[in-house]
Amino acid sequence: MTYRHTIIFILSAALCLCMTGCVKQPKSLRPSPELFWPKPPEVKRIQFVTAVSRPADMNINPGIFEKFVDYIVGNPAVSLDSPYGVSSDSQDRLYVVDTPLKKVHVFDPRGNSYFAFPEDRTMLASPVGIAVDQNDLIYVTDAKNGVVKIFKDHGKEFVSELGRDVFKRPTGIAVNEKTLELLVVDTLQSRVFKYDLSSRMLKGSLGGDGMADGWFHYPTNIFVTLEGNIIVSDSLNFRVQEFSPDGRFLNKFGQMGREPGTFSRPKGVASDSDGNIYVVDALFDNIQVFDNMGRLLMAFGDHGKGDGEFWLPTGIYIDGNDFIYVSDSSNRRVQVFKYIKEDSANEGK
Repeated sequence: MTYRHTIIFILSAALCLCMTGCVKQPKSLRPSPELFWPKPPEVKRIQFVTAVSRPADMNINPGIFEKFVDYIVGNPAVSLDSPYGVSSDSQDRLYVVDTPLKKVHVFDPRGNSYFAFPEDRTMLASPVGIAVDQNDLIYVTDAKNGVVKIFKDHGKEFVSELGRDVFKRPTGIAVNEKTLELLVVDTLQSRVFKYDLSSRMLKGSLGGDGMADGWFHYPTNIFVTLEGNIIVSDSLNFRVQEFSPDGRFLNKFGQMGREPGTFSRPKGVASDSDGNIYVVDALFDNIQVFDNMGRLLMAFGDHGKGDGEFWLPTGIYIDGNDFIYVSDSSNRRVQVFKYIKEDSANEGK
């Protein structure tokens, strides 16, 4: 038998073995329990959907060829390590920043595929936040290198960077489609920097270190509402501040404490289609929900490893369909919830 025939025989045998193993493996779907908040007799407003730590949790299963390659080269199973920033694009791809792994996971349920970027692990030293614009350009903050990296083609191609020699520690990031601006939180400078989306030129900034209205003390995360208002997690002032699209101070709420409506370690912020504001508290291990005036409506979550429980949650993102994605960092997963609008909630009574 020639060397070429030997290689073909070995590969064929391995492929058969892999295929046999694949046939014997039943398709594993993660059950989603019926979990709602608040508890009865209150009207249901938040529903648990699923938890994602690996592609199979989104019904993404590799084809025979991919399984064969993984079998030959010994690739380990893909799973999240410590997720932080989370976002999605126009094709419902889910992007999850994994800070210790120095990469971004991309879950594509429509295309039944998963991959991670960048391939070069030296490109991102400490990724934290992520945002996607209407053209599906992807922006990732690199806190250690003090820059924002820009990618296209769902992360497969690096485009450029911005903010070098401007940022000290960029963390949260968001796109404001109303003003066509990229907003970047710099935690060490206690500022939010504004960049023009098309020219990528710096337009100005909000804030500075302080406790007065419109000022910050170690802010971390940011989100833009459907109206274009800017919500900032002013972490070490233990509050959330809201600004108009042009940066004018509108409102603030929260203070340090351990009671509902107060904060201990506020992190991610987001807003649903009704303008309700969600605040992740990493030490409370929950998400508090406020109306657009800053009045507490409810909270969901508790410390633990079960569905709807958290262990040091960090980032949050709410998409256009009111699906809520929460980075449950120390549980190494992203939990997905659904906001139930008032009309739907009343129908389910």
